[in-house]
Amino acid sequence: MHPLLGHLGSFEIHFYSVFFPIAILMGIILSARRARLEGFDELRIYQMFIVVLISVFFGMRLLHIAANFREYWEHPRRLLNLRAGAVLYGGYLGAIAGGWLYLRAIRHPALPVLDITSTYYGLGLAIHRSLACFMAGCCFGKPTDLPWGVVFPEGSFAYQAYGAVPVHPTQIYEALLGLIIFIALVAWRRRRQVYGELWALQLYIYSIGRFVIEFARGDSDRGFLGPLSTSQWISVVMFLIAVGLTMFLARRRRLLREGRLDPRGVSRPHDYTPLAAK
Repeated sequence: MHPLLGHLGSFEIHFYSVFFPIAILMGIILSARRARLEGFDELRIYQMFIVVLISVFFGMRLLHIAANFREYWEHPRRLLNLRAGAVLYGGYLGAIAGGWLYLRAIRHPALPVLDITSTYYGLGLAIHRSLACFMAGCCFGKPTDLPWGVVFPEGSFAYQAYGAVPVHPTQIYEALLGLIIFIALVAWRRRRQVYGELWALQLYIYSIGRFVIEFARGDSDRGFLGPLSTSQWISVVMFLIAVGLTMFLARRRRLLREGRLDPRGVSRPHDYTPLAAK
């Protein structure tokens, strides 16, 4: 773990402040490019991401505040400190909410876009957790005697919590989970019958994987409700949403086979005039 990437004069450049934006920017560019390849208007995707970036920020902060409500209640000035903390799951939920609302506002089918962004979410997650979180030393795990345990240096968050003992590299666990999501969704893309299948698959993989990884997490500021962390409860909800989405998509496939459902926006692109052509 080495949080500093370098210096620009007297200004410190941190790995997190570089690779977190890179992961987001890469996801935006790849999603817009894929949208064009699938017959959608990439300019609308770029516009959507303006809303998504704002909702990601608010989602990350709001979930951190909710998970640490007592601390913020006792020290309300921390609400104004934008570096006081954030929760990745909140950003994920914020991205879905912001993107969905934008697409609804312009009357654009949401599931095709969620399929695309879910695919590159996995790749962005891998970059974010490995080159941002791991190097920063946040989101660390509990002590372990497994051979791949990592000893974080003095001054790091893990060292402050446990000292010079090996801990689970939970950041790397989640980075690998992100790669699994990306590979699985790219592989399933050719077998997709209706839009939404890739998002459902991503919800299944991430909710289950994150639920399990949370048992190895050692940072205590992510919030707990009973025996489970806030992220584990959200994972349960995400899994149930995936189940409901699977049932919804099964009905859509049946209606398509019976010729009772318009395939536009369901299994093939909606007939939109590109904004650049207007």
